[in-house]
Amino acid sequence: MFRTLLFIVMGLIPATAGAAEAPWPERVYNPQKADDDLVLPMPCGGAMVFRRIELPADGLLGDRRIQLGRTDDALGYAENTRPDYIGGGFTDPEKKGTRAYYLGKYEVTQAQWAAFDTPCKAVTDEGRLPVVNITWAESVGFAEKYSAWAAVNAAKQLPTEDGALAFLRLPTEAEWEYAVRGGAAVPDSVFIETTFPMTEAPARYVWYQGTDSANNELNVVGLLKPNPLDLYDMLGNVGEFVLDPFRLNKLSRLHGQAGGQTVKGGDYRTPLADIRSAARQEFVPIDKKGERRSPTTGVRLALVAASLPSPQRLTAIREAWNALPASAVAPQDDPVKEAEALAQSVDDPALKQRIAALSAVIKVSIQTRNEQRDRAAVNALRVGAYVADKLAADQRVLKALQAILEITAKDTAEYKDRADRLTTAEAAFEQNLDYYLDVTLGVETDYPKAVVASQAEVLKRDLEAKKITSLEKRIDTFVKHVEQLRAGSAIDRSKVLADIN
Repeated sequence: MFRTLLFIVMGLIPATAGAAEAPWPERVYNPQKADDDLVLPMPCGGAMVFRRIELPADGLLGDRRIQLGRTDDALGYAENTRPDYIGGGFTDPEKKGTRAYYLGKYEVTQAQWAAFDTPCKAVTDEGRLPVVNITWAESVGFAEKYSAWAAVNAAKQLPTEDGALAFLRLPTEAEWEYAVRGGAAVPDSVFIETTFPMTEAPARYVWYQGTDSANNELNVVGLLKPNPLDLYDMLGNVGEFVLDPFRLNKLSRLHGQAGGQTVKGGDYRTPLADIRSAARQEFVPIDKKGERRSPTTGVRLALVAASLPSPQRLTAIREAWNALPASAVAPQDDPVKEAEALAQSVDDPALKQRIAALSAVIKVSIQTRNEQRDRAAVNALRVGAYVADKLAADQRVLKALQAILEITAKDTAEYKDRADRLTTAEAAFEQNLDYYLDVTLGVETDYPKAVVASQAEVLKRDLEAKKITSLEKRIDTFVKHVEQLRAGSAIDRSKVLADIN
């Protein structure tokens, strides 16, 4: 007993060690509860809440091409549109075509930041404010400290991937911007808009400068409405550190020079006109006074999986990587294999190096082509599913028109008008059916069976994220017709319509 007291006095054991701290009230850490929240405990009875961010992508090396930034010459040097790729580390064997990561539902609060202090502090309303005046390095350290604590004290609550525990870090800029824009929950045409869709006034979603919003004050997290992924305060309130260093934009890509840290989202001093998903600022970590801190900059954590969580996954990744440049041509005509064989047949080291460089270029070209092919396949499958859905709806309309015509007196102007409408509708229906069969033939001709199957799952997850679940059956029907063609079966128009109906 004396030794324990001595260690507590010396600071070697926290004064609260062994004592069960009372759990925080839910309103402190999750004021807007949702059934599918992931709640991760913290020391001192605290907790932090995360949202699962899903993205349609296929396979272990599957990722999603996204468009970041925006078109604005005035800020093009920092925010010009550019392509990027995002791939979550979590997979689900029951949900093919989906990868995922987790992002903090709210900004890290002052109470959560202080949860690792000893002795534990009482949680007050002020503790519900976002933590600010922190450095990027402290944010990284906080994530590492929380990860280590959770691995020991909350392993059962942590997601796993291939048996390995998830861990916390700052989100990458692509992870952050994909989430703020609404991810796969919004159409691509909405994803590239200035902000995520807001059905009410911006003041209901964002704390920005002005008396109608933040009034130049920091605000408690979770009071406003969320974005489409149920994330709160992604825009405004406090700017948020991300993992990536700040780099300028060079037209369609980031410049090679890395500078300070990147801060995203704007804050409570940002005018409404400057609130946008693409906003990115450089945070220089020092000034003439030394270490720099900001009353408008905080952080939000990501919960992620390791890229190589197990030896078995490493083996699978190697196999997937070797398959990336696979060509669709016959093995004897494969340009990659031809280049590799040619390199083996020469003795000149310089020539070997040049052939190896050429082989690398060919691999990149084939992989780029394959990614373009997969995106095109998804779009073609989407068209097929939508046309199938349109045909099903049109069949119901035709039946209704036919029923109305049957009860209409013949040899009347009304009968002639309704008969003409039915004839026009039938002609349009036949044209749509022809188009459906043309799309079916095009997909069968242009895409291998494996590509059709994998990208159909990606499309299902994409539509599921957008809450368009009615088309899943249409996708399966369309793929069925594609594979019937591939098997050499003749397409019977009446059977096609029966399948669709």
